[in-house]
Order: sequence, then C-alpha cells, then structure tokens
Amino acid sequence: MSPLRRAAAFLALAVATFMAGQQAGLFATPGAGGGISLGSGISLPSGPTTLSEGVVGLPAQPLPLFAKSGADRAIVALTYRALTRLDVGGAPGPDLASAWSVSEDALTWSFTIDPAAAWEDGTPVSAADAQLTIGLAGELGRDGGYWEALTVEVGEGDGALIIRTPRPLANLPASLGTLPLLPAHLFSGSAAREIPQLEAAATPMGTGPFRVVGLSSSAAAFQRRTDLLAGDQLALSAATSGSGTNRVEAIAMHFYATPEDAMNAWSSKELDALVGLDGESSTTAATSFGARAELGSTVFNGIAINLRPRTVLRHPKLRLGLRALLTPSQITNAYGGREVAAPVSPLSWGWSEVPAPVRGSDYATKQLLAAKWKFKEGVWIDADKKPVSLEILTLPAQAFPQDAAVANQAAASWSAFGVPTVVAEVDAATLTERLATGNFDLAVLNVDVGIDPDLYPLLGSAAVLTGGNIVGIQLKELDSLLNEARQPVALEVRKKALAAVQRWCAANNYLLPIRFLARELLIAPRLTGVTPLLVQEPETHLRDVLSFRLAAE
Repeated sequence: MSPLRRAAAFLALAVATFMAGQQAGLFATPGAGGGISLGSGISLPSGPTTLSEGVVGLPAQPLPLFAKSGADRAIVALTYRALTRLDVGGAPGPDLASAWSVSEDALTWSFTIDPAAAWEDGTPVSAADAQLTIGLAGELGRDGGYWEALTVEVGEGDGALIIRTPRPLANLPASLGTLPLLPAHLFSGSAAREIPQLEAAATPMGTGPFRVVGLSSSAAAFQRRTDLLAGDQLALSAATSGSGTNRVEAIAMHFYATPEDAMNAWSSKELDALVGLDGESSTTAATSFGARAELGSTVFNGIAINLRPRTVLRHPKLRLGLRALLTPSQITNAYGGREVAAPVSPLSWGWSEVPAPVRGSDYATKQLLAAKWKFKEGVWIDADKKPVSLEILTLPAQAFPQDAAVANQAAASWSAFGVPTVVAEVDAATLTERLATGNFDLAVLNVDVGIDPDLYPLLGSAAVLTGGNIVGIQLKELDSLLNEARQPVALEVRKKALAAVQRWCAANNYLLPIRFLARELLIAPRLTGVTPLLVQEPETHLRDVLSFRLAAE
C-alpha cells in the first residue's frame, strides 16, 4: 500500500510474529487508566439468523487505528466503515463515500460523503471524520508514512472531502478502504496517544452494518442495524436467493485466548466459523468438522536474488535454470497458500495470467549452458571457469519454519543439480545489514504488496535507496511499466498495465516466486455464501458478512 513499504524479509516476518502474539491474547488486559469497557455475563443471541463466530485473541482496544488483537479487528470490521468498500479482489467501491473523482493532474481527489451514513448515536458522518482519521493515521506513522504525506481538507459543499497527494496515487481509493473512520465529534482535538484512554473509547460506537449490544472478555453480541447503506442492501439481496437459508441478523462472537481453546470449541461444533488458526491447526480442525475456506493474503513469498554488479546470477538464463528446479507445490502442500508465477495475488483484481514456468533438470541444463556455464565432475563451472556455490539467507527455522522450508527446498534441489547451496539462518539484525549492503546471493522474501498491488516499492529504481528494492535492479524500461501501473486511471486500464508488469517479472525472474501466503477460515456446513476473499488481516473477512447465508434449522 505505502510507497515506503520495505520488502526486506525480516520486517514482514517480525510483524507476523508480533501479530501472532497479539492474536494469542498477549494484549488482552487494557492498561491502567483506560481501555475498553468489558461487561460480564452478557447475553448472546441465538437462533436461525444468528452467526456464531470464533476468533483467536481477546479484546483489548477495538477501535480503528488502535486495534491490537484478532478480536479487536473482528469487532472493528463489523462496527466501523471506511470511505470505500473493497470487493472480494480488493477493488474499491462506494461505502461512506458515495462517489469520488480525481483531477486532471491526478494530485487532487474529491470525495462525497453519503448523506445517509450516520454514527450509532445518529450523528451524520462528515468530511471532518475522514480528516481526523487520516490525520491520526499520519500521526501514528501508519503504512510507512503514506497517510502523513496527504493533505486533507473539508470541502465547501455538504459532505465534500478534498485529499491532495504529493504524487499520483492510483491506490488511494483502495487504501482508504482499509482505514475505518473514527468519529470527529468524539475525538477531535485529542492527540493519537490520548484517544485509547478517553471515556468515548470505552465502547465501540461506529458506522458499520452491526452494532455491539454486549461485550465481555470472552464474547460479544452484535445486532444488525436498520439504517443500512446502499451497498449493504445489495449484499443482503444477494443473500436472499437460496431457499431454506437465512440472512445474518445477529452475531454471537466468541473469543479464545489460545488456538487450543479455539480448536476445542470447534470440535464441539459450537461455531459456524472460526478465524485466527494457522494452516496446520486449520487442517487438523477441519478433519473433524466443517471445511477450510480460502482467504487470500496480500503477502508475497519468494526468493530474492542479488542482481547488483558483479554478482553471480545476473545472467537471466541462470535465473531461469534455477527456477526450473524449484517445486513450490511442496511448500503450498505443507503450508497452504497459492503458487504463483508473479508477485500479484491470483485473488486480486489486478492479477493477470502469465506463462507458467518450465520445470525440470533438462530445461535447467539448457539454460545454464546458454549462460556459458559448464558441468564438470559433478559441479557447475561459471563463465570465468570458477566452481559455483550459493548461499540463501533466512531467519531461524525455529521461529520461521515456513521460510526455512523454502530455503531448504531450493538448496537441496540446486545442490543435487550440481550447484552447491547452503542455507544460512541469521538473526534479524544480521539479515538487515546484509540485505542493506548487498552482501548476499539469495534471501527468502516476504513482502506485503498491498490490497491494491503496487510493485514499485519492490522493484523500482528509487526503491533501492529506500530499502524496498533489495535485489538492486535499476532499469528505465521496468520503471516505466511500474509507474504506468500506478496511474489513477480506470481499473481496466490499470489492469492492462499491471499485466505488463507481471509478464516482465515472470520473464526476468528478479524474484523467484513461491506463493502468496494463506489466511485461514474454518466454516461449518450450516454457513454458505463465503467466497474466496483477498484480505490483509484474516478477521477483516467479516466485511463480507452480509453476503453470508445460514441454513435454516
């Protein structure tokens, strides 16, 4: 999402570890002097129109911008709205903003707030709410400074909002879809650090399709609001066609401190859906009850190649050969996710099919010979008549087994082919230093390309200086393709531009793609209408809850 996102693997992985700790309930106890108001012994809804959803994690601060746990994010997804609503592939449509346009120079965006949108207390949603929220996001440094770079103004007309950008930002409407608004009439004038401690933050009070009617440390009760917006009505209409099914009118949400507690609840068939388990736990749980539903991730997983001058793999034929020896299906079979040929999720609106890579040792041999390497006495010799050996960097396997598995699978395949390859497990500080200085051959990479895919921070020339482009490639032709895909034009036009970028990536292999990571959702037989959905956080699948259907009992 942000033009300053770092592609370095250690950042994405460290964040993943931190978020896992949050979901496990490490932040479940609010700090002294503030935090949410938790009741005890609340009454949960039940019946044929009630969805029973389980979430791994305990509530701590269910507010936009301040959500810490899986429980927080689930509550926010139901009770707050953003200016735009993301469809299943991450493309933006109207939500709190009923319409928008961009100026001819692509630097000024005009949004119109839906006059029907209101907070739970009846206060109309206003441009001031968006101005406050974007300002707070900038103050908190969210998304690498993306929001801080924007200038937000309240326009002259009713519901008019003006956003000025420092450069053309095609991803602004989609990015706004990931930023639920806070109410200015409750929090205006407060610094970001003060908001979690305010009395107004004690109980969720949003604009979303559901409102909280009861909240404790172990559960929450939600009731569907009656003042739904136009997009909600469309979703509800889609959920009425099946005979013998009901729309979701209420939600009983259960919070679990540990994955083990959640799995026990699932095995007892108490839930219609469960979110927050890892792939292995989800697979285990689904063997006893229900099924796994796909939630697409925005995190790309692959192997980055150092392409700086005088590095060993600069010749494109060498990268084709090494790629031919990889078996990404081994990783997806073990850990889930979707195998890919380029760094855009197959669930994204921007995905385009590219030629599948050729696999096999015969093809690999042909490519290495074309690069003037020779095979002698069981090893490959480079064009300078030196035996070739490689090293793949990854973080320690104990903490990051999936990435270590990627590195080890590649090393085993290449070594067996005659290119001795070792895996170096290094700590985050060492990995940071080696990536920044270009002191590496290859490194396992995890990078969030955003809900609106933007590959410039990963491959653009200027991103070498900001740290995102760790492969070190700088090409004017590639920059031109990347920049064209970032222009604020019609989605179909952008899709064609992104298709050109994906073809370039698949042909040149600066990154050896493995997969897009998986997000897990378990669903019971009673629950239908759950479609594959691209999410940044698994709990945000609840943005699609009005399309769910419940089998009549």
